[in-house]
Amino acid sequence: MTSTDKTKKLNLSWFNRNLPQSVLFIFFLTMAAGCSSLNDDIVVEKAIKIEHPLKGPYEIAAEENIPSVISYEEPEDSLRFINEPIFKFNDKVYRYVLSPFAIGYQKIVPQPVDQSIRNFFYNLREPLYALNHLFQGELSKSGNSLARVLVNSTMGLLGLFDPADSMMKLVRDKTTFGETLASYGVGHGAYLVLPLLGPSDLRDTASLSFNYLAHPLNFINDKRAAQQLLLVDGIQAQTAILAKYPLVLADVENPYEFTRNLYMQSIQRDGQERRNEVFKTEKQKQKQK
Repeated sequence: MTSTDKTKKLNLSWFNRNLPQSVLFIFFLTMAAGCSSLNDDIVVEKAIKIEHPLKGPYEIAAEENIPSVISYEEPEDSLRFINEPIFKFNDKVYRYVLSPFAIGYQKIVPQPVDQSIRNFFYNLREPLYALNHLFQGELSKSGNSLARVLVNSTMGLLGLFDPADSMMKLVRDKTTFGETLASYGVGHGAYLVLPLLGPSDLRDTASLSFNYLAHPLNFINDKRAAQQLLLVDGIQAQTAILAKYPLVLADVENPYEFTRNLYMQSIQRDGQERRNEVFKTEKQKQKQK
């Protein structure tokens, strides 16, 4: 008898950007765009009879060299007395303010316009990617990011388009200061919930500080415009996650623990990938002996 395992990966490591003032600026930006509709693809998998059992998700991950968290212990949460009240505050803001706004954004802004906005802000962050790759000793990746920002800032009309990828096959390779710290063996530290920004940890908080201070927008003369652009960047980048936030937590008995565990599992998964750790089945282990 066979069965089909359905797995659904949900990434709630949201709000990795800064929200320095109000959301009014991005609201007027999105209202100026045209209308579009969202189509959700529904895939139905049917169980079929085969002669051999279907492989489980971890067996597939092992054979295809996909990093996965196989075992997971209850995370240490020494700051829960602070984290939980902040989480409850964030939850109300997400549900009743930012999530409705994100849903409206998706309905109003055409997909090509949304993609161009994303491209623009990604282009602004390319120097940060280049700097962090350099700190990580990845010279070729650092050069790739520098080449991308040069090409997209000129041929791509200030980054609105991505000819570096489409024409020159220079693929975007995102990285953060948190990954730089991790590459030097710095642990993630205690789990931490930040006001409005959501799930984080001590290492990621240091990364946020670095990324904010080193962001190219901080070096323009018009500080007000810089803050508004950072605001747009922070919210617009998370609209897809914010729009689905209430749905994701709809049937969750303990939203705080669910969100915390999902975030900490993603930290472990990323650590496995960074260390090139791959889960192996018992059969694969026997072959190696």
